[in-house]
Amino acid sequence: MTPQEIVWENEDKVKDKIQTCDQYNAPGRYMIYCQGKLLQAVMATQLYKDSKTFVDQPLKEGREGAKVLAEFERMFPQPVAEIKKEDVRAFVDANFDQEGHELKECQLADWSAYPKKFQLIKDPKLRHFAQQLNLIWKELCREVKPVVKNYPERFSLIYVPHPFVVPGGRFREFYYWDAYWIVKGLLISGMTDTAKSMILNFAHMINNYGFVPNGGRIYYLRRSQPPLFAPMVYEYYQATRDKDLIREMLPVIEKEYNFWTSNRSLPITVNGEKMNMFQYRTPSTVPRPESYREDVMAAESIPEENDKRAFYQNIASAAEAGWDFSARWFADKATLTTIETTNIIPVDLNAYICYNLHIMGNLHGELGESASQHERTLSKSSFSPGNSHKSAAWIDEYIKFRGQFQKVFWVERAKGWYDYNLRTKKHNTDFYAAMAIPLFTQCYEPLSMIKPDEIYGKMEEMGVFSYTGGIPTSLQKHSGQQWDFPNGWSPLNHMIIEGLRKSDDPR
Repeated sequence: MTPQEIVWENEDKVKDKIQTCDQYNAPGRYMIYCQGKLLQAVMATQLYKDSKTFVDQPLKEGREGAKVLAEFERMFPQPVAEIKKEDVRAFVDANFDQEGHELKECQLADWSAYPKKFQLIKDPKLRHFAQQLNLIWKELCREVKPVVKNYPERFSLIYVPHPFVVPGGRFREFYYWDAYWIVKGLLISGMTDTAKSMILNFAHMINNYGFVPNGGRIYYLRRSQPPLFAPMVYEYYQATRDKDLIREMLPVIEKEYNFWTSNRSLPITVNGEKMNMFQYRTPSTVPRPESYREDVMAAESIPEENDKRAFYQNIASAAEAGWDFSARWFADKATLTTIETTNIIPVDLNAYICYNLHIMGNLHGELGESASQHERTLSKSSFSPGNSHKSAAWIDEYIKFRGQFQKVFWVERAKGWYDYNLRTKKHNTDFYAAMAIPLFTQCYEPLSMIKPDEIYGKMEEMGVFSYTGGIPTSLQKHSGQQWDFPNGWSPLNHMIIEGLRKSDDPR
């Protein structure tokens, strides 16, 4: 495909100042946790080593956000640069509780010391490893205290009604795409009730906000993460055959899909054919509160305000991708300040969208609203297609999108699927593990063995199978970013391995 064959029809020129949350989605607390002088003062004085510490601290009982802010303005009328650190500390200590105060540990009623499926692991060392991992579930279970539901204006935490499992460390609340692998692990561990609770919490978010935020804090309300809610529901259904939950969740899955279609798609033309592809493209153009100081410092060398806003939007969009950060997003493949996430049409996101379409069609089929007959012969997946209207409509949309996906991302000379850059009008044919995600989501013609074989051959040619620690995220060795060489992230390795397995390619 030559560069001229893809035309972008919707380029932004000016960046407005858009906050990470505001009076519409976080009334009563947005001026504390997402913007405002108090937030700036805490970050400017380096009150904490980690920017996330302050924005996770709840107001003390009896404190009201508006009164606390008014008191801060009264006590500190001077510019932020003239406010002393010890004075800010005294104010914060007097008005805020410790971070994590609004969460409590929970008991996992469905936890078992010896999950049945673990007995299928033949290697005793691996079985012991799995059992040790199983112990960690009990350390990571959390639930939100009722006070968050009753007095939400005191907290940056978003209330959800059911227990959940957290990633751990500084990530005290739930996160989106991490949860897909958490749900898979819970199901393998026989903890179907806990997995269902995770799914119901995400459905709660979608029903309240229209999408799943990056994580469970109000400062994430302008960005999501890779759309893996539908795959979570499908994994749960595979393990339980719970059609009642599928009936409840299908409208929620469709609602999230509509969010991505309305807010993260852009019209392009490929060889005269009009189509929509998807981007990681959060609207916020300010520092991320949980990394506020780091973002401000990174932007110091950018002189123009409009360029700084574009920079903030691009780093937030990379965080939405889950790849924060990688040379994949950098114009010069090395420097964070050249980040241009919003100029890139990413392979992985569009592969996930493709997967969502397929899942929606086939889950309708599982409810007796089955897929069209022609997909029965095309599909080699484990779904159960049939023949009714609603399922057929989604399957037809999936087949249509799958074909468009090939036209946008497949590069014949480089034998792979690659991100497309709207600025350079070229594909980025460097190795990034994202190139194999379409194998995992099966976003290619199911009767064709050519694509999996060619992807495997290209990855072998690039040498990415030669590392004992797994497949690296990229081969970019000079960016210093965590989503580049030598790091190899387990979610990506899992999807690559599963994608190759699903292909039935004997290699």
